Amino acid sequence: MHDIAVDLLILLAAIWLVAVTLRPLGLPTIMGELIVGVLVGPAVLGWIQPSEAITLLAEIGIFFLMFHAGVETQPRQFFDALKRSLGVAIVGALVPFAVSFSVASAFGLDLVGATFVGLTMTATAVVITLKTLRDLGLTDTRVARVIVASCVIDDLLTLIFFGLILGVLSGDSFGAVDVALTLAKVVAFFALAFLLGRYVYPRLTIPFRSEGGKGFTFVLILAIGAGLVAEAIGLHMILGAYLAGLFFEERVAHPNLVRVVADRSYGIAYSFLGPIFFISLGFSITFDISATGLGLLAALTFAVLVSQIVSAGGMALRMGLSPREALTVGIGMCGRAELAFILASLALAQGAIEPPVFSVVIFTAFLLNLFTPLGLKGCAVLLAGRASRAERRGLGVVWADKFGDSAGLAVVPDALPATVEPSREDA
Repeated sequence: MHDIAVDLLILLAAIWLVAVTLRPLGLPTIMGELIVGVLVGPAVLGWIQPSEAITLLAEIGIFFLMFHAGVETQPRQFFDALKRSLGVAIVGALVPFAVSFSVASAFGLDLVGATFVGLTMTATAVVITLKTLRDLGLTDTRVARVIVASCVIDDLLTLIFFGLILGVLSGDSFGAVDVALTLAKVVAFFALAFLLGRYVYPRLTIPFRSEGGKGFTFVLILAIGAGLVAEAIGLHMILGAYLAGLFFEERVAHPNLVRVVADRSYGIAYSFLGPIFFISLGFSITFDISATGLGLLAALTFAVLVSQIVSAGGMALRMGLSPREALTVGIGMCGRAELAFILASLALAQGAIEPPVFSVVIFTAFLLNLFTPLGLKGCAVLLAGRASRAERRGLGVVWADKFGDSAGLAVVPDALPATVEPSREDA
């Protein structure tokens, strides 16, 4: 217990120092958290070694990051962005996969190894991008909606194909039926989430009438339950957390409860567990890479950056976004984080890639994660108020006031903010 407490003390002190140092400079704090992970981890100082306790905290951090992102996103806005982002997501996934697969093949990897490298370089880093967009004040823009929806679609596609490849390696049968079954699971999960959010959430009047306290606990129960359902059918738990938070809105819950849930999940996600996850990413970095590995690292990083920006940004431009917004979408999808690390670890465990290739993949993801917040910072300067804001919550919408003193309808005023912005800083 003493060792865990010391590690936690170092991590929290690092989180606080990063926040008070980078925030006044207008820089995304995640950049500092990633660097701190390298410095205090095994690669440099060795103050903290990867442990089950740190891994558990980091995984819970991912959960809360996605849950909070769902709470602050309106379902109508998300599904509208999802429909409009299919082109961005599909092209923005296929092109980086093809390019990274080609680079890996050119450096001597076999078909299976190159495929795993391609899939790893296709998995986006939605939690990193969300954190950066929040730091830059872009969370309620249509650019953010497109990025988040596209990242979700990309990760779903990656998980589907990754599961199929694992089936081949484990000797399981593999064919059109398996593909159709996997796709059916994804569609069924989204359909179930939509039905629950649309028809069950509004009927939870007792827990959702609570203005705080145990109401927050009940929402977490729903989020964890949705995450477990996602895992049970082969998807990632964070998808369930995001969808559970997505349908939790003032239309179905007491407005004060929504503010309480948003505030508490914000504090956990961005001041405690979330930063621990970002710091822990640096623990996987090793500098023991050969000359050939350095060549693969440079080629893979450059190829993924260019292909991701050109493919996703180009499709965003075609769907009607301005050139500066399209560039922001392309750069916002360049990050590679938790899912990429998971896929790379599974590929190594299956023997599909060797340890040197694993280190290259991890280092590539790390470099991409450093570039993404810096690139988005530059895009924020280019946009400078030109980013189209998402519609305000309830703007011009007449809705049933379930919690007012008198029954009836209430018109939401135009001045109502789009999202609840907690007053707390990240530290």
